[in-house]
Amino acid sequence: MDVKHEEGLGERHPEPPHGRRGYRSLINNPRLLLSAFFLALVFFTFGFDGSVGGGILAMQPFVQQFAPNKSSDGVPYLTATDISILTAVPTTGCLLGLPLAAALGDRIGRKKTLLIGCIISAVGTAIQTSAFGIAQMVVGRWIANIAIFIFIVMASTFLAEIAPENMRGAIVGLSIVLIDSAAVLSAGVNWAVSSDSTPLSYRLPLGLQIAFAVVIAGGVLFLDDSPTFYLTKSRDDEALRSLRQIRRGYTDAEVEAEFSALKGQAALRETEKEVPWMDMFRGTNLRRTLLALSVGNMQQLSGIAFATNYVTIFLASVGVSTSPFLLTLVVALLALAGAVAGMFLVDAVGRRPLALTTFTAVFVVDLVIGVLGFMDYQTRPAIAQAIAAFSCMFAFFFACGFGPLTYVVASEMPTARLRNKTSAFSFLVLACFSTVVVYVLPYISQPDAGNLGAKTYLIFAGWMAGCIVITYIYLPETKGRTPAELDAMFEAGVPAREFASYECNASIESYLSEAKASAGVSEVEHL
Repeated sequence: MDVKHEEGLGERHPEPPHGRRGYRSLINNPRLLLSAFFLALVFFTFGFDGSVGGGILAMQPFVQQFAPNKSSDGVPYLTATDISILTAVPTTGCLLGLPLAAALGDRIGRKKTLLIGCIISAVGTAIQTSAFGIAQMVVGRWIANIAIFIFIVMASTFLAEIAPENMRGAIVGLSIVLIDSAAVLSAGVNWAVSSDSTPLSYRLPLGLQIAFAVVIAGGVLFLDDSPTFYLTKSRDDEALRSLRQIRRGYTDAEVEAEFSALKGQAALRETEKEVPWMDMFRGTNLRRTLLALSVGNMQQLSGIAFATNYVTIFLASVGVSTSPFLLTLVVALLALAGAVAGMFLVDAVGRRPLALTTFTAVFVVDLVIGVLGFMDYQTRPAIAQAIAAFSCMFAFFFACGFGPLTYVVASEMPTARLRNKTSAFSFLVLACFSTVVVYVLPYISQPDAGNLGAKTYLIFAGWMAGCIVITYIYLPETKGRTPAELDAMFEAGVPAREFASYECNASIESYLSEAKASAGVSEVEHL
C-alpha cells in the first residue's frame, strides 16, 4: 500500500519484525514524548495544590493569620469547621470547571481549552497568594480548582487519544507520576519553610503555582490537537497529519492501519449524529459510564484524604517524634515510587490484576492502622511509629494502583464522542464525593470533634473490602485494546472477566492484515 507523506511529516521505515512497536519506538517519537510530558504536566498543578494546601494548614504563621478563634490561653487555632471550609469548599470549583471542559473541549478543541485553563489557574493563584482572610483564600483556591478540573478532563482525554494502544496505560499513567512529583516538591518546600516565622512560609509555596501555569501554556502552544478531535470535525487531512507527527518511526502501513481503526469508532462524526449528555446513561453507554466513574470514586474513602489533604495534621496528631513535615516528604517520595511502578505495571500486568492486588494491599494497611488506633499511641512511641510506617506504605500502594487506574479507566471507557462529557461527569461526581469526604472527615477525626483519630481507618478498610468485590465482578481488562475494539466489545455485551481473551476484528493488526491482503490482490491483478 503506497501512501504519500506530507512534506516534513514523516519518513519511510522498514516493516517492524514483530508487529506493533514497543517502548523502544518512543526513541523515534520526540513529538509524542514532548506532547505526553506537557499534557501530564497539567496534573502537576493538581498534585501541588492538594499537597501544599494540606501543609500550610499546620504552619503557625498561617494559623496566626487566618484563625478566627483563640484558645483560653490566647493561642490561635483552626477549628474543624475552618479546616473543612479551607479544604473542601474550593473543590466545588468543579461545578464550573467540568462543564467548561466538556463544552469547550468538543467545540474549540483540547489545546485551546487547556490554554484557557492556564489563564484561570494564574488568576486563582494570584488571589490566594495575596489572601489575608479565609474568604479570600477560599475564593482564590476555588478559581484555581476551576482550572484544575479543566486540566484533568482535557489532559486525560488528550493523552488517551494520542497514545499508541499498547502504551496507553503508561502514557496516561504519567499523570499520577507528575501528581506525586508535585507532592514531593510541595512537601519539600513546606518542610524547608516550616521553620520560617513570617508569612513567606505559606505565601511562597502558594505563589509557585503561577510559574507552573506559564510553563504549561508555553508547552501546549507547540502541540497539535488530537487526531480524534479532528475526526469528530470531519477534518480527516488534519487528523492524519496529527497522527503522523506523533508516530514518527512507524511505517506507512502502521499509520494508515491506526488511522482506519480510529475512523472505525462508533458515532465518531459530529455531523453524523448529535450526542446529548443523556446518551451516557442509555444502552451500552450506561455500563461504560459507570465503569468510568468506578475507580476514581472508589479512592475517595480509601484513606487518600489522610495521605494528602490531612497528612501533615494527621501525622502531627499521632505524636511521632519526627517532624510531621519530614514524614510528609517521605510519604510523598514513596507515593512517587509507587506511581512510577504503577505507570509500567498498568500495561505490563493489566488493569484488573493491578487493581485487585493494590486494592487488597490498601485494605490491609487501612485495617492495621485502624486497629493500632485503639492502642495508646500518644504515650507509646513504638505504636505511633508503626502508624506512621503504615501511612507511608499506604502512599506507595495507593499510587501504584489507584494512581494510574483512576485516569486510565476514566479516559478509555467512553466512546469517542462521549469521552469529554463522560470524563467531565466522572470527575464531577468524584469532586462532589471528595468534597463531602474532605469536609466530613475533620468532624470524625479531629480532637475537638469526633476524635476518632487513627481509628478512622477502619471506615476506610470497610469501604475497600466492598471495592475489591465490585472490581472483581465488573472491571474489564482493556489493556492493548483500540477504541474501536472497545466499542465492539461493549456493544456485544462481553462479560468483564472475558474481555482479556475475547477476539475482536477491530484491532490494528486486523487492519494491517487487511491492507496486506488488498496489496497482494492488487499485485496479482497487475500481473
